[in-house]
Amino acid sequence: MFYNTRLFHTSGITLGLGGNAQKFAIECIRKFKEQGTLISFDVNYRANLWTGEEARACTEQILPYVDIFFCSEDTARLTFGKTGTIEEIQKSFCEEYPISVVASTERTVITPKKHNFTSIIYSAKNDSYYREEPYNNIDVVDRIGSGDAYISGFLYGLLKENGNCQAALKYGNAASAMKNTVSGDMLWTDPQEMQQTIEMHHNIG
Repeated sequence: MFYNTRLFHTSGITLGLGGNAQKFAIECIRKFKEQGTLISFDVNYRANLWTGEEARACTEQILPYVDIFFCSEDTARLTFGKTGTIEEIQKSFCEEYPISVVASTERTVITPKKHNFTSIIYSAKNDSYYREEPYNNIDVVDRIGSGDAYISGFLYGLLKENGNCQAALKYGNAASAMKNTVSGDMLWTDPQEMQQTIEMHHNIG
């Protein structure tokens, strides 16, 4: 199973379960990395699974293997003790570990049912940051799963466009914005609908 795979993704939830789930996830990361697979990791810290100290200690074990790192600003500060601007925080992860790309989502809650959403990406290869205007005044039906939708869209865009971070950013933001507007944990969509959403966002906001 470790051969001919372009990308392997897992999250801190799996690591936070501990026991065999944690051991297996770490073993998968190492084995896939040995085969040249891109490793994607989302911190996705959950206080009901483990403490911040436990999460940091375990995550720091696997960061030397990670290529694409998803971490919110709040988690970076509270779990990893980071300081400075979000740009400085993202870059510091790449300076400390051989991480290629760091992505952080940015949500502004206007009211419980009206949110703005965007993200910021740092590419160590280009020493560049990528942004776009937020999706404003999203009619929030159910925000659960919007983080996973973001990552799915981001990774789809990154693979589809051969590592283009701006494309990944657009797909990730679109997928998350769309997920907020539907109920349930999953976003059911297709590339055509995502492309239409991206075009509408850039044309009319």
